[in-house]
Amino acid sequence: MNPRHPHARWALPLLCATLGTTACDSFRSEPMPPHHPDEQPPTVRVTARTEGPAYCREGTWTLSVSVEGGTPERVQLITNDEVPTRLEAPYQHVVDCATHAEGRFAFKARVWVDGKHVDAEAVAVTVDRTPPTIVSVRPGHSYPSVASPIAFVFSELLLPESLSSAPTELQNWNNSPVPVPLAHRAVLREGGTVLELVPTSPLQTPVRLGATLLQRNLTDLAGNLLDPRLTDSELMYSAHYMPFRRVAEPLFPEYGGPFVMSFALASDATGPVPVIAFNDFGSHLEQEPHIARWDGHAWQRLPPFRAENERSANILAYQLEARDGVLVFQWRERNAATGATLLQFARYTGTAWERLPVLHIGPSEYQFLTMTLAPQGRPVVAVRRELGGLETEVRVIRWTGTEWKPLGAPLDANPAPQTPAMRVALAADDTRVVVAWEEATHNFDPPHSYIHVRTFENGIQGPAGLPISVRTNTSVDSITLAIQPDHRALIAWMENGAIWHSEHGDIYSAEALRFSSAALDSAQPNWVPPEDINLGHSIGRSASLRLVVGNDLEPWLVWNEHGPYGYYTQAYFSRRRPTGWEPKQVIGWEFLHGFHLDEDGTPWALSGDAVLRPQ
Repeated sequence: MNPRHPHARWALPLLCATLGTTACDSFRSEPMPPHHPDEQPPTVRVTARTEGPAYCREGTWTLSVSVEGGTPERVQLITNDEVPTRLEAPYQHVVDCATHAEGRFAFKARVWVDGKHVDAEAVAVTVDRTPPTIVSVRPGHSYPSVASPIAFVFSELLLPESLSSAPTELQNWNNSPVPVPLAHRAVLREGGTVLELVPTSPLQTPVRLGATLLQRNLTDLAGNLLDPRLTDSELMYSAHYMPFRRVAEPLFPEYGGPFVMSFALASDATGPVPVIAFNDFGSHLEQEPHIARWDGHAWQRLPPFRAENERSANILAYQLEARDGVLVFQWRERNAATGATLLQFARYTGTAWERLPVLHIGPSEYQFLTMTLAPQGRPVVAVRRELGGLETEVRVIRWTGTEWKPLGAPLDANPAPQTPAMRVALAADDTRVVVAWEEATHNFDPPHSYIHVRTFENGIQGPAGLPISVRTNTSVDSITLAIQPDHRALIAWMENGAIWHSEHGDIYSAEALRFSSAALDSAQPNWVPPEDINLGHSIGRSASLRLVVGNDLEPWLVWNEHGPYGYYTQAYFSRRRPTGWEPKQVIGWEFLHGFHLDEDGTPWALSGDAVLRPQ
């Protein structure tokens, strides 16, 4: 019988009624199981539970593994992603914090069911029995920003709840030896590894702050107390906050920096670019100078300015200047074979150094060289030649773009014996060159000196006003020149004055800064009567005067001031306003290698190995 035949629907029941139900059992189909399309196999869930602190130094920490939805074939424990180990029922792992190895341990439980594995969410415990200690202090360099408070840096996270209401002391040491307490907040930063002492009022620079960590019962997250071996000195730190702050990283922080010699301020599309020339004695024990520029993130070394086969000639002195996008490096070198001194110059083109012709200025030795740059970065140099018997002459030479050209005859205001030209200074603008020097006019005892100033313009040499008289019984320490954009010449000089004795028998000389100016466009330039720049009583010697003028025509006078016997050096500046000179302000406590104003009138300085800008 074909059950698919249309008559099968009534034929099969009729047949079964005739033969009996037993006979029809063979014709019954197997019952179909119920169908549930959304039903999934049982889900295996693995859970890791912990008991105990996440940071522990004593007691136990327990990990328990539970499985739901299946019978485990095996249970494994993976520690710090290393080779698994097997756990036996009841699937627990116990850490004895008093004896277990220290460190952070991450555990992941893995359960195998029906040949497949399921992982629990990882858990971790940190075993720590080591006391926290101080690993460093901040700020970690000189000339910090006032936005960088003093901070103690710890070896690990501290427990915030262990911090008391007054864990630190901050003092203003400007009134030393009686420091003044300074209100501040002690704040945990960087997750709890750094404790900053933040003053509640803005700092007024210059100021020296002293910080002390008073609280000895600070703890880490595991409850370990602060290392009791820390000495009182290790719990104290001081920092100087100056009116100027560091804007570039130290060149060689690992040993304190190179011996920086010259500083220039170039510019590119991003703005001002500090450039320094230095001798890297610290790491290579060599005397070949290097030149590097700051790109805003790191120091970039420029290519060498001398070929390797030229470096046998010793460099005696050098100077780096920048103007109108041109960087010029000049140096004096002595030829090892002949002993002659050569004046060398190189211009940086952006990718390489372009050498200028060697400056040959005669057979006699030239003991002094100073350089300034005229427009287009063309060097102008003043050299002083020794003529014998203390006699000297000064010569000014300019690079025209194709050759070196002397400007006029050698300068010698007084041909009498024992009247050497000294303290030569130089300045140049778009039309003229100005040179100044000190020279005795008569062979008096004591001699009387004058400062002479000459201008060179359109091939004509002439005096810029009458000689400036130096006060009797004084000598000139240094001279500096500048030209304002309105073609007014500025001059400043340092006079060493009266001698006085301290109660200990030490001899010091008082010093005075003097300033004058003259209109160069006048038919007969005349120097205004010199004015004393009243900076208060100065002890010791000051040197390296610099006059810098911005677009606002206001001059800045900058100098180094040395203490008795040269025990310390500080750099200062004073700015001349329409109402007069401002009081002197400190730049830094290291030797000042350079000071420049950018196009916006912002000062840049190099003190020691630190490139600085105002706070």
